Amino acid sequence: MGAGKVLGAIIGLAAGLLIGHPLAIVLLAAVGGFIGHRVDEQHAGFTGNTSDLLSDFVPPARPLTPEEELEREALHLEEPLPREPEAYEDLARDICAVFIEVAHADGDVRREEVREIRRYFETTLGYGHESLQLVRVHLKEFLARPPDLDDAAQACAEQLPSDERRRLLDALFELALVDGALQRSEREALRRAARGLGIPEDDEQAIATLHLGDGDEHYAALGLTPEATDAEVKRAFRQLAAEYHPDKAAHQGRQAAEQASRRFQEVRDAYEEIRRLRGL
Repeated sequence: MGAGKVLGAIIGLAAGLLIGHPLAIVLLAAVGGFIGHRVDEQHAGFTGNTSDLLSDFVPPARPLTPEEELEREALHLEEPLPREPEAYEDLARDICAVFIEVAHADGDVRREEVREIRRYFETTLGYGHESLQLVRVHLKEFLARPPDLDDAAQACAEQLPSDERRRLLDALFELALVDGALQRSEREALRRAARGLGIPEDDEQAIATLHLGDGDEHYAALGLTPEATDAEVKRAFRQLAAEYHPDKAAHQGRQAAEQASRRFQEVRDAYEEIRRLRGL
C-alpha cells in the first residue's frame, strides 16, 4: 500500500471522527484512501514489464534488404538536426523526458504511446536503429524514475529552434490523444510543456485547436466566443449556473424545473469542455 493512500485514509478518518457520524467516518476514510492512491499512481514509476512496453525498439533479427533500406529512407524526408555527439545524446534524453511525463499524465504509459514516441524520433528527427536504441535506454530510465517535466522542457527549449519546438509540441498532442480523449491532467501537462518550451500562448492555442477543435459551440453555450479570457469564461459560467440552477425553478412547476435542469447541465458541460481545451 502506498504512503499516499495510507495518509489519505488517515486524514479522511480524522475528518470523519470530527463529524462524529459513523457513515461519515467510513465514507471519508474511503475517499481519502482513494485520493491518496491516485497521488501514489501519479508519482510512481512504471511497474510493468518494460521489455514488452519497449519491444518496438528491438532491432530487426536480420539486416534490412536494399528495398527496405530505401523504404526506411523515404520516411526521413528531412535530415536530422546536426549536432555534436554529446549534445545529440543530451537532446534525445531531454525529449524522452518530456514525452514520458506527458504520457504518464493520465496514468500508466501505454505501448501505443511508446510507438508515437518512436515515430517522432524516427520520422521527424531521422533516427536510425542505433540512435533509437539510445532512445530506448532513456525511456527505460524515465519509466522507472519519472523526470521533471518543467526542467526537461526548458532544456529542450535551449537546444531546439522555434520551429522544432512547435513540432515537438504538435507531437506531444498526438501522443496525448493516441489512447483516447484528452484528459484534464494531460492538457495541463501539455500546457506546462508549451510553457517550458517557450512557445507563445497564441501558438500553443493554434496547435491545440488543430488537434482538439476550437469549441465554438461550447463558448456559444456560455454566450462567449473563443477569444474570451479565462476570467471571462469563469465569470460567465458562475452567472449562468446561478441563473439556471434547478433549485431556483423548483417552485415554478415540474416543466420549468426540468427545463432549468437541462439548461444547467448544458452550461456545466460546456464549461467542463472549455476547461479541458484550455487546461484550466
